[in-house]
Amino acid sequence: MKALLLPQILAAILGIFLSTGFGSPYKVPKIQTENITPPGYLSQAMISPSNIQHSPWPEHFIDPTLNYGLSLVLPQSIRKGLEFGAGYDRWEGLPTVNADYFLPIKGWSDKSVFFTPRVSLTGTKESFSVGAGFRHLLTSEALVGFHAFHDWVRPRRSKGEFLKEAGVGLEVSALPGYYSDINFRVNAYFPINERRTLDRDSTMILEEVLPRGGDARVGILLPTLSPWLDIRLDASAHSYRAENTDITGYRVGMSLSSRNGMFTANLEQGKDSMGGENFRVDGGITLAFDWAELFKGAMPFSAPYSMREVRYNRNIRDSLYERVVRKHNLPADRSERPIALAAVVSGDTVSFRGSFPDLSNSKVTVQVSHSPWQDYGEVITNSKGSYQGRLRLPPGKCRIRLIHKPTGCVSEARIIMIGSSDRIE
Repeated sequence: MKALLLPQILAAILGIFLSTGFGSPYKVPKIQTENITPPGYLSQAMISPSNIQHSPWPEHFIDPTLNYGLSLVLPQSIRKGLEFGAGYDRWEGLPTVNADYFLPIKGWSDKSVFFTPRVSLTGTKESFSVGAGFRHLLTSEALVGFHAFHDWVRPRRSKGEFLKEAGVGLEVSALPGYYSDINFRVNAYFPINERRTLDRDSTMILEEVLPRGGDARVGILLPTLSPWLDIRLDASAHSYRAENTDITGYRVGMSLSSRNGMFTANLEQGKDSMGGENFRVDGGITLAFDWAELFKGAMPFSAPYSMREVRYNRNIRDSLYERVVRKHNLPADRSERPIALAAVVSGDTVSFRGSFPDLSNSKVTVQVSHSPWQDYGEVITNSKGSYQGRLRLPPGKCRIRLIHKPTGCVSEARIIMIGSSDRIE
């Protein structure tokens, strides 16, 4: 009999060995560098442990062991909605934890209210999230849902302020008939605060903020084209942007699976501003093995399921308790602004920049001095108090500074040598 325990175990092991796949080689993502200081400007390099790039494989996971233990300890009603993983980052010397919980607060036959707390501790980052949502069956074949969330994130060992964001999402699912379905999800992300810190020399303001943006996903199970084959189309697009961050991309894919579980195939093509273009093709064959048939001299290999069985359960009511799909851990957008005056000399031209953090959209006077200070011109600070400009000076030694006359705020004075050996002191 196929129901024997030993044949099932051996069939599962054999299925692993018989599974096959092929695809394009793995592509190393392109690394984008932020050119915060334009070429030629003076800037202060800052080296800290958080800037060091470690191995791409820093984690040692112990997730299966913990999950097995939790399945024995926690009630099934709690374990069902919990995704839990843990490990140890040997580079940072810290344990890592990831816990994502989907908790239905209230359920009716045609609607549900749910709560979604989440905790993620990696070797370099700690993030917390809380969300809630509502789903409603409009008809027996159509569902709509809304959810909102709030996220906090900061470096792992930091005791400073969290970067925060809020977001909202919309879900729509429908069964248009002919054994097909459509799922559509869209999320929007909005930064709430900006974190400002000084570097160790108090010469640069470091600003960080989470990018704003959105993502959308759509999945379609095509109507039955063959009595033994299911075809699903999936597509997604995303865009997350800030002052120095521009992450956009898309992905389209098609998956084919036989209803008897023997054959699967996937085709996928995508593009991302961080990782470039990618293309993937893979497939697999899974066979069940029956010792009883082998002893009878018959063919022992067969499909895992009977073709008469309906593998895909198209009950849209199950979508009332599906986990929310959205983006976690958006990268922080970081920029640096000099507080002290920074300048570079090229021939008789001096390029300068700096900032008065508390003077946004203000008129600032540029002063130069060979002996007494003299007004040379004016520049306007931007919304963050930053300024930049250029001026031409005669050969010799002079000083330069910027002053906001209404308040008396003055930048640090720099000594500049114009001539054959240009330098700044």
